[in-house]
Amino acid sequence: MSTADAMAAFSYPPRMSEVEDATERTRRFARLLHENHRDLFVFIYSLVQHHADAEDVYQQTAMVLWNKFDDFVPGTNFAAWATRVAQFTARDCLRSRRRRNVYFNEEMLDSIASAYRPQGPEHSAMRSETLARCLEKLSRRDRRLVERCYSRDRDFAAIAESEHRSVAAIYQAISRIRKKLYLCMNRTMAVEDR
Repeated sequence: MSTADAMAAFSYPPRMSEVEDATERTRRFARLLHENHRDLFVFIYSLVQHHADAEDVYQQTAMVLWNKFDDFVPGTNFAAWATRVAQFTARDCLRSRRRRNVYFNEEMLDSIASAYRPQGPEHSAMRSETLARCLEKLSRRDRRLVERCYSRDRDFAAIAESEHRSVAAIYQAISRIRKKLYLCMNRTMAVEDR
């Protein structure tokens, strides 16, 4: 490497094209991670079986993915690459956290990982559409209760008071409605998969 090349490599500030490339790289990574967030988290949770650990492993996985993003080939399957990184990250987490009585051994982790098939953003969009259709099938009262209970400023005590019911009754109603939605979604998606 010549002196001029070395100086160019370490020049400061970076050239505008380098800044644009870095910005585009960041956007591409953020978009891919966002599109695959839910499926990746579900996969991680299936391996570690503990919500807080799953969040930690997800964060560690995201950092590894970002640090190794230059190794990712655009146009290939980001979800498959990310789940492979997550598998190794989860394995490291479980090795370091043997304090729990119940955990999966490496053979079980490999078995779960081989059975997992990332669905991708299209599947999430289809699930959202199906949920919207199933919500429409609910009675007006149930739909209103769901909207109130899942709003940002929900207050179950206030909802219970306005509905002239106990908080426990509201939780039971939501549980019943969620079961209806779950069954409706499973039936609808099974029909659409045919």
